[in-house]
Amino acid sequence: MVTETLTRQQQNVKHTYYIVFNDKGKIFKINGTAPAVVAEGMTQIETTNPVCAKIIQGKASLKKYGMIWDVIKEKWDIDLRSTTLVIESKHNKLLPFTQDIIPDDAEIFVKAFYNSNKVLVQANKYKIKSSKNLGDITEISTKETKLLDIYITKKNDPDHLISTIEVDPMSLFKEGVQVIDLGTNITKKVDWNNISLYTKQVFNDYGWSLTSTMSTNKDGLNKIIQSSKTKTKTDINIKVVDNTLHVTSDLNESQLYYFSGKNTLKVVVCDTVVDNFVGAFEIRADELLRNKANTTIDFKWPKKPLLLYKNNYLTVSTGDIHEQDAKH
Repeated sequence: MVTETLTRQQQNVKHTYYIVFNDKGKIFKINGTAPAVVAEGMTQIETTNPVCAKIIQGKASLKKYGMIWDVIKEKWDIDLRSTTLVIESKHNKLLPFTQDIIPDDAEIFVKAFYNSNKVLVQANKYKIKSSKNLGDITEISTKETKLLDIYITKKNDPDHLISTIEVDPMSLFKEGVQVIDLGTNITKKVDWNNISLYTKQVFNDYGWSLTSTMSTNKDGLNKIIQSSKTKTKTDINIKVVDNTLHVTSDLNESQLYYFSGKNTLKVVVCDTVVDNFVGAFEIRADELLRNKANTTIDFKWPKKPLLLYKNNYLTVSTGDIHEQDAKH
């Protein structure tokens, strides 16, 4: 009788395991005793998750598992590496978008075009897959369709709602971007210099920027127009001396996906407005990723350049410099 009681008690005892993993959620070690030293860049947690025993005993493959951040319980736990993105809100409180951060630092980034009355919503799949420890995003699971909606409010005042931007989760993650027309009436409601953006917290990092115009070419492809007057920090800056483009890039090899498999970034140059075409040039993607992208042009660079290009991830600015500045 005593033996049976002890056996039952032993079966009910939850064994503690220690998991060592990196910031991407990749597991490097699971054991029953805590390592004395955890290498730099690694994290160690305690868990009683029974799947650890299966992995240690060889009954489950470690390759199929990873660390998942539970946004509800606010803790890491081990789980199967899924290809399904579960969209659920952490709580009902609204989270503000951070203005003028680098798009690559946000999981959801919004570009607002005040002259076009449009917004472009970008989902950074690479960052989302990493933070959710997903092998890929092939399916979306959500019980609500409004969780990604964006609320335009008076600056720093989430209680003063001006307008709502409805975001379709399925469309956003299928295409990676979603262009939303706000309509002409939005200008009657919105002072673009005195607004904030809020949303329900599904992800950790949200950002937005304000720029002038989004135009559409003859093929119906959206092209972002940037000018040297942009106030936001950009990924690429182009300066011209003696018909040579001196390109400064903040991109790195982890952002190769920005180019969607294309080898070059094609740029059309106009003088002041879209109708005044001047010329065009290309910059190799691999050179931009290594910040070694200089090239010559066979046309006169305008005093007020306007650049047109097709890339929903990149931001580009121009700036004039003197010849002696380029040599330093």
